[in-house]
Amino acid sequence: MRRVSIRQRLTAWYAAALLLALLLFGGAMSVALERRLVAGVTARLTLRLQGLASALEAEGEIHDRAQLATELSEFLRDNPDGGQLELRDMAGGSIGPAAPLAPVQRGRKFLTATRTLRCAGETFTAIASLPLDEASVILADFRGLLLWMIPAVLAVATVGGYWLSSRALKPVDEITSVARTIGVRNLSQRIPTPATGDELQRMAETWNAVLERLEAAVQRIRQFTSDASHELRTPLTLIRATADLALRREREPQEYRESLRQIAHEAEHMTALTESLLHLARADAGGLTVTLSAVDLNSLVKEVVEQHAAVAEAQGIELQARTDAHAAMAQADAEALRRVLLILVDNALKHTPAGGRVTVSAEGTVLTVEDTGAGIPAASLPHVFERFYRADEARGAGGGFGLGLAIAQSIAEAHGARITAESGTGVGSRFSLALRS
Repeated sequence: MRRVSIRQRLTAWYAAALLLALLLFGGAMSVALERRLVAGVTARLTLRLQGLASALEAEGEIHDRAQLATELSEFLRDNPDGGQLELRDMAGGSIGPAAPLAPVQRGRKFLTATRTLRCAGETFTAIASLPLDEASVILADFRGLLLWMIPAVLAVATVGGYWLSSRALKPVDEITSVARTIGVRNLSQRIPTPATGDELQRMAETWNAVLERLEAAVQRIRQFTSDASHELRTPLTLIRATADLALRREREPQEYRESLRQIAHEAEHMTALTESLLHLARADAGGLTVTLSAVDLNSLVKEVVEQHAAVAEAQGIELQARTDAHAAMAQADAEALRRVLLILVDNALKHTPAGGRVTVSAEGTVLTVEDTGAGIPAASLPHVFERFYRADEARGAGGGFGLGLAIAQSIAEAHGARITAESGTGVGSRFSLALRS
């Protein structure tokens, strides 16, 4: 079944609305004209009866009906207007030369009016009538004019409406044509935006904004896939090379154990990377859920600091906890928050030299991890939460995947919170996470 296009539907609705408007207008004009014509005839009848009354009064005293009939005949002769005039007494008898009046005579329509007169000692009813021939002809001509004018106007308006709708929807066709050519391989292409300041311009701008977001998302997916493949290729290559080397010839048990130890290490490395990738994939799919409950941030900070105390001491770094003097409670997932703090503290310890200091603090509902390391350059700071991004020239090669901060950000977003980074070259770094109380 062929579907009707928008321009055809618009034209049909426009034609239907216009036809209804024309019919209402024509009907109203016809009724108004008819009433105006009838009112004119009624006014003429009123003047005719008024003239008869004035004529009879001007003749003075009329003594009998014969004299009255003579005066009536003279009045009709002096006022020839194609109408009829009749006087009837109280008994219904007629006086005058006219035939009995009727609303319709030989297919002609008449309009009648009456007036009571007193003459020759009697009371009479004057009945005047005028034909509606002229009014009928005018009405017929007007209605005939409407009969051919309405279809003509409707036809012209329909053609004009179709042309206007075609012009109005032409930018939509252009947008559709361009949109059909856009695919994953050419997401950088944009829809032409008409400078009309109307809905079409806003639609084109909205589609271009959608394309920009889609292009950015696809680019992130491509980059993520490329980086993930690169990260997985390295341990797989090492595992295969180690296994091939161990199997190339007979070796001592100690050498086999060393090879297996290297393979286990790389497998552990791959497991950690795979878990991180799965976490981010769940976050992208909206499947990352947190269970909110009241969490004591002071206790959480102390636990994380105690967990990293031995590592910090081994590296010659001062690791300290700074807790709020009052109870610091927040609605959050305790294990998810712990993971965020572990990521931030682990990064801080990796990028802080011996003799430096890392401070983990809870102030109200804000968790902060601050270090005195080399800091992050201003150019790299906006990218630190991107996946696989590593500002190695500033932070040093810590041996991670570049996914920790991205995971921390996804956990923060799942809590409806936002994690921020403040840093500069040579001034250390400060990461803060503000939670709901």
